[in-house]
Amino acid sequence: MPSYEEITDEEQLHKMMVATEDFDERKKIRARIREIREKERAENEARRKQREAEAEDQVKKKFERAQEEKKKKMEAYKKQGPTHERESKYHEVSQNLIQDKFQAAEDEKAKKMAVYNTITASNTGPDGEKTTTTTTTSTTTQKTPGGASTRTVTKKTTETTSKGFGGVAYGKPGNKAPGNKDSLTVNQQADDANLSSPAKSKGLVRSPSAIKDMLLSWTKAMTKGYQGVEVTNFSTSWNDGLAFCALIHHFFPNAFDFSKLDAKQRRYNFTLAFETAEKEANISPLLDVDDMVKMKNP
Repeated sequence: MPSYEEITDEEQLHKMMVATEDFDERKKIRARIREIREKERAENEARRKQREAEAEDQVKKKFERAQEEKKKKMEAYKKQGPTHERESKYHEVSQNLIQDKFQAAEDEKAKKMAVYNTITASNTGPDGEKTTTTTTTSTTTQKTPGGASTRTVTKKTTETTSKGFGGVAYGKPGNKAPGNKDSLTVNQQADDANLSSPAKSKGLVRSPSAIKDMLLSWTKAMTKGYQGVEVTNFSTSWNDGLAFCALIHHFFPNAFDFSKLDAKQRRYNFTLAFETAEKEANISPLLDVDDMVKMKNP
């Protein structure tokens, strides 16, 4: 059997997975793809932290240089005493210029040393839509023009997004389905949200049957209007694979042409839906295509 440890090209691995029908080989390929993606995520996170550390270090160094320059100029100014009226006026003007320069440095420092506070709240609606509201508060301390006192300026920015199937944003103006390049990032965010501690509900406890009805209503809404697809349950409505294809096509309409699908080609439909979900949204299939074809009802 071939070894996949040295292959780092996802596209090549996808082609190899499509070409083989062996369940164990497909499982190994999927595991290798997940390893590659996890490695890329770790490298991106390391680069991000390095950039943040470098930026913070530059701000600190600039602040220290400004403080040192201020100290030196103030010491030099104190050593210069006016000897007569003309020199006194000259020093007064010079002092004002120096104070203006110090004020500009203080303002620049205040802008870069602003404190940011981000609060994120999530809420899941009855149709399965997850709404995330992020509020960012920026607090900046600035000196007044005269330099005698300070003032605090607080700015709040609120952003609300809605996510449905696979962590894909939808239902809000301006939101677009992610392409191949950013689908991994979007679904990683969804995975992180699913792995985090569940938010406390406001006294509402849903029963398993209520959750099942909610999921059924959501899938009916997502597959509404697709020819040959009528979701009324979680068994027979899915046995030809078209419901899976419709659900995936709703979020990735450019991935394939749904109108060309045939309900009699069950294996092709399951393969198309599962591979598209895995490639576009990083969603691994719970069952193999062969298992789905053998089962009368999924």
